[in-house]
Parts: sequence; C-alpha cells; structure tokens
Amino acid sequence: MSSYQDCKQSHSQCVVCGDAKQNPLSLQCKFFADGDNQVVGYHKVTQQLQGYNSFLHGGVASTLVDAAMTHCLLMQGIKALTAEMTVRFIVPIKVGDAIKIVASLVSKRLGMYQLEAALYVEDTACVTAKAKFIQPRSGVID
Repeated sequence: MSSYQDCKQSHSQCVVCGDAKQNPLSLQCKFFADGDNQVVGYHKVTQQLQGYNSFLHGGVASTLVDAAMTHCLLMQGIKALTAEMTVRFIVPIKVGDAIKIVASLVSKRLGMYQLEAALYVEDTACVTAKAKFIQPRSGVID
C-alpha cells in the first residue's frame, strides 16, 4: 500500500484537487482525514461553476462527490477508479454557498470498494452519492 502523498502524485493534475501550477483550471479543493474511513473538504461555489443561473451545475456537484470518495481511498494508500456512481440531487446549491464535502468508505472486498459522499450547505445534505470503485491491475494508474 502506498502513502497518501505517493497516491496524490498520480492525481496531481486533477480538475478538482490539482495544484494550480500543474492544472490552472483546478478548483484546488483540499481534503482532510476525518477519522479512519472518512474525509472532509470545503469549497465556495463561484459563478464559473453554475449551470442554471445562480445554481451549481449538477455535473460539478457529481465531480465533487467523486473526488471526495477518491480522496477517501487515497488517504488509505489505495488507488482505485470509479466503476459506478449514483447521485441524488436533493436541494439546489446556490452560487456563493459554502459547501462541506464529506466521503466515507462503507466496505471493501477483493479490490472493490463501496463509498458514500454528500455535499452539505450548513447542516443540510443537498447532494448524496454512492459509488463502487475498483482497484485496477498494477501499472494502470502511475
């Protein structure tokens, strides 16, 4: 198993969490461990991320929960790819909202990982997601 920093190197140009020097379009989100199997991150929704006027684009919301789940695995030294994800949009998120992004590992078995994530505004879960990740053969993710 690799360290978090080693895993992040293979993720350094990510549109969500990449360094601005490596990807100027990155949202530069930072994720932090919150217990053994959970991560948390924060982001303020800007106008560049809107779909319908004044609302966060659903694809961006989906990307944020996917990235949080990825970091949940990276924190444990696991490089895995999203195999399936179901997203539920509960409450629209507005431009200007400060969102809390939470992801947790639910189960793991033979290179398959099940995770859950959510986007919160204040204490309201606005978007929830469940996903399966798979660990590819060695060498697929450098």
